[in-house]
Amino acid sequence: MSLLLFFRFFKHVLGCRHLLSTHPKGIEIQAYCAIIACLLISLWTGRKPTLRSYEMICLYFAGWASLEELLNHISKLKPADV
Repeated sequence: MSLLLFFRFFKHVLGCRHLLSTHPKGIEIQAYCAIIACLLISLWTGRKPTLRSYEMICLYFAGWASLEELLNHISKLKPADV
């Protein structure tokens, strides 16, 4: 049951609808990257990660968003008292 919940989370919250590789190591790397990104978002904002936050990180790593845009997006997610 927990494996099904993980894949639901992986597909719906993180937006990983397609695997980038069919090789087992490629799938493993994609899964670990998604989990690490999720944990970093959660640690930085103190909130549950959203699909939009994950997409913004992907845009940054792809070179389509600047570091300033990424930090601006994440700062909007932080609670006001932090």
